[in-house]
Amino acid sequence: MTNIISPPNFPETDALLSALLQKVEEAEKTDFDFAGGTQKPLASEAVKSLIQSRVQFGNPTDKLMHLTEETFKNSGTELNDIYRQQMQGQFDFYYMTLAINLLPERAARFWRLSCELDFHPKGTQEPIIQTLFPTQQWRSLMSFGVGMEVGLNSDLDWQVGVDSSKLGLLSESLPGNLKAKVSNKDNFQAFITLPSYKYELGHAEIWATGEGNSICQWRIQDENLQKLGTLPLGIVFKVPQGIDVITLQGKVWAEPNMNWLTADLGDVFYVLGQKFKMLLNQGDEVAHQFARGMMEEWNLLLPRE
Repeated sequence: MTNIISPPNFPETDALLSALLQKVEEAEKTDFDFAGGTQKPLASEAVKSLIQSRVQFGNPTDKLMHLTEETFKNSGTELNDIYRQQMQGQFDFYYMTLAINLLPERAARFWRLSCELDFHPKGTQEPIIQTLFPTQQWRSLMSFGVGMEVGLNSDLDWQVGVDSSKLGLLSESLPGNLKAKVSNKDNFQAFITLPSYKYELGHAEIWATGEGNSICQWRIQDENLQKLGTLPLGIVFKVPQGIDVITLQGKVWAEPNMNWLTADLGDVFYVLGQKFKMLLNQGDEVAHQFARGMMEEWNLLLPRE
């Protein structure tokens, strides 16, 4: 699989921000009088708020569950023949929700969030990602900000249920490829995986890739990304039967809005040195070098019930 995004080097981003803060504090201390100490230095406050901002994973075992024929029968959904046969003699299927929590500090502003999940082992025992949520096709629906229930249908594809009061308006606005996947949640025929799902950002751009592979990635862009809060990701994957434990490696990072950062650095910008001036003048093209993020690894015991 060719990655659509490349994770930053987290120790390098930490070091770069620490060096920037040192430069800014030196400039403020040497060259500026902040009203007798009563006015907070804007530039150092901006850099500190960025350094203290965090983006974290939730616990991947929170809603990790084994998907069986009975799972779908009990929800009134009959699996198609391909997946039924695979469940009977070839693969075990699983559903997982993994939350991403963006925790901006004070006035920090962000514009892009990226995530990479890498399933192990590789080779003959390699997990295979079946389907992901959200993907770009759901952007127009999510931009309405309505509450919805997200479920899996007989083809292990996503269906969405919404309140009947919203259904008419949505049906008029949604593209044709989504209309068939959206219904009244009171008559929702699917195995529900993400109940009470609501996306608050509005007109975000969403990219996702990884189906049929063991690595998946998301990228979400929005000018008000710092309002995201918690984003639940849905993943259906399968493993060869007999596999009891897999390893999941995750990387997640949020890139700052560089217009915000450079504007708040305005008073000290000219004394930051050539390296930082050249870097900051490149805008969002270098935002990944100032990203806040983390990497984590889990050994997951796969449930049998």
